[in-house]
Amino acid sequence: MFRITGTITMHHLRHVLAVLVGLCVLVAAVYVTGEWFRRCDYRDKFGVMSGMLTSVEVTIDERHGGHLFQSVDLRNDNGIAVSACLKVPAGEEKRYPALVILGGLVTGRQTIDYLDGTSGIILLALDYPYEGKKKKLSALEFVGSLPRMRRAVLETVPSVMLGIDYLLTRDDVIPDRIILAGGSLGALFVPATMAADRRITAGAILFGAGDIEFLVRSDLHLPSIVAVPAGWMCAVLTSPVEPLKYVADISPRPLFMLNGSVDPRIPVRCSRILHETAREPKTVVWLDTGHLGIRSKEFHEVVIRELLEWLTSNGLIESTQSQD
Repeated sequence: MFRITGTITMHHLRHVLAVLVGLCVLVAAVYVTGEWFRRCDYRDKFGVMSGMLTSVEVTIDERHGGHLFQSVDLRNDNGIAVSACLKVPAGEEKRYPALVILGGLVTGRQTIDYLDGTSGIILLALDYPYEGKKKKLSALEFVGSLPRMRRAVLETVPSVMLGIDYLLTRDDVIPDRIILAGGSLGALFVPATMAADRRITAGAILFGAGDIEFLVRSDLHLPSIVAVPAGWMCAVLTSPVEPLKYVADISPRPLFMLNGSVDPRIPVRCSRILHETAREPKTVVWLDTGHLGIRSKEFHEVVIRELLEWLTSNGLIESTQSQD
């Protein structure tokens, strides 16, 4: 009896060991593959994905506050579609600098509704190419949304390039005065987009960060056993646009970077490493604030003012254009 029990125990032990070894091999394979993806440079892929602009549809045309507002839908020959809102100074027929805007995931192109004090600049605010649930996802919903999130990350840079294609078809845009500004989530995409598209004259990163893995781990406020793999998974998901891979290649074009010194969402370490990796010419501004939302009065009083002053000092807009 003892010998039979011992035999069964050894059999079970071998089975358990085989399962554990299999799991270890699987985890190792996933990790190696993920690390390979994290190190890939995607700028050539973004260039291919941007394709050619094939369709432009203007669905709204209205004037108020001295500006013409248009809703624009763009599509390229690779099937990438992007919706945008355009704000153009009304009245005088002349050429203007263009500011392409990537805001938060929820605000998207509606970011343009919150931007005042920008007379003399054409604004193009873009939606993200993501149609899934955007906030308050359960763990199950998050996992189920990963493929769509990954695709949206990949398609955002070509979407911006598509927006620039459109701007360059307009007679009222100065071709060598196209500026890309990204705030919060949008800041994540500025370095990769500028590295892939040399037509962008200058860039602004508002409340941005580098090292997405550390950023996510810090924001989760969960035990390491959960935070570490979650941070790694998000880093793999966003690896095509990890800012630290591309921010140095913005140079020699001017770059503006603004962060809050008491931002609860972005660790100072993540902001500083991004600033340090960027090359000259760069301007770094620290505000004594937290993470300012675009709807807040303080955002308009401080952030927009700092951005417009930087644009003026670099000759990207005329000084009179920073006033309504």
